[in-house]
Amino acid sequence: MKNFRFIYTLMAALLVFWNCEVDPLESNSQDLSASKHDTEAVHKSKLQNRVFISEALTHNALGNTNVRKLQIYTPPGYDKHGDRMYPVVYLLHGEPFSEKTFIDMKTWDETINPNGYFKEYPDFPEQGFKAWVDDLIDSGAMEPMIIVMPNSDSEAGYRFSFYSNSILNGNFEDYIVQDVVRYMDEHYNTISNASGRALIGYSQGGYAAFKYGLKHADIFGTVASHSGLLLVDAVLSLGEVVIAENPDGFTGPDPTKFLTSAGYAMSAAWSPNLENPPFFVDLPFEWPYPEPLPEVAARWYEHDVFTLLDSHVNAFKSLKGIYFDVGIYDELGIQEAYPYIIAKLDYYGIDYTYKTFKGGHFNKTFERLAESLAFCSNAMQ
Repeated sequence: MKNFRFIYTLMAALLVFWNCEVDPLESNSQDLSASKHDTEAVHKSKLQNRVFISEALTHNALGNTNVRKLQIYTPPGYDKHGDRMYPVVYLLHGEPFSEKTFIDMKTWDETINPNGYFKEYPDFPEQGFKAWVDDLIDSGAMEPMIIVMPNSDSEAGYRFSFYSNSILNGNFEDYIVQDVVRYMDEHYNTISNASGRALIGYSQGGYAAFKYGLKHADIFGTVASHSGLLLVDAVLSLGEVVIAENPDGFTGPDPTKFLTSAGYAMSAAWSPNLENPPFFVDLPFEWPYPEPLPEVAARWYEHDVFTLLDSHVNAFKSLKGIYFDVGIYDELGIQEAYPYIIAKLDYYGIDYTYKTFKGGHFNKTFERLAESLAFCSNAMQ
């Protein structure tokens, strides 16, 4: 057994080494000689791929890998040997399920479908992610910050991890809150307290940003959510739609049935059941009845932002900044649930910034990210 563990550890370490991609140095000898006193010219911004082993994901029933990739942006002037500490934005993806969601348009090819829910690609900047962030900094829209984009794909299961701890998927909440944060603080010049950490999330990542803001205000001081699922009842009210997608009964996830597949993923995150093969989840609906099952709904509410507000209101009030927005043409109808979350925030006297925009779930991604990055930068000053 000891030999087996040694071999496993060695293989994991080699895998990390083989997968660790580092961008070449982006300065040449002319830059160095011409700009000896210009720190930002010498230390240009970088976008690098990093790989590490997550303790939180080391054991899970589905077999999701614990070897995780991160895309990390460091701003102009960043010097790993310097004394300056930088705030960090943890940018959480929704679909597609990749650390490259915000940097590579090709990752969206399977998500964008003329016959599906999402028909338009996000508004990727022509100059690329790194130069786009550089421009935001140069324009004064945001201060120099580190941006880390972790991979949170439940690749062995239902893809959506919903950034939640699950005996089936693995502990994706601990992966972000503990492992990724610790990795960044140990390897980068970070402001290693809540005042220097912000969460920005899109779709399921937007849900996680608010959830972590509620549960981990001691770790993250600012949160921003784009098109996030902030009310579980919005899904539990769709029983008739889900039943209509499955006229012959529930037979498992299906890429042609978005709501059904999302329902299996949410169940894997929030109501897993290792004693219920072959999918090992308790679905909130029992075919052919559209009413949610109370015992399963109760388990989902334990992860519901709207519900968690009641028990974590003081934590949410302590945050330095809260931002969220949604498109008025959201293909999933997310905007219909927002009046309820707004009413509860107002009831508790929580300060927030909320905006709507003329767009759908994903097609204005970078327009909205420019807004949230500026908001988080201002809040973290």
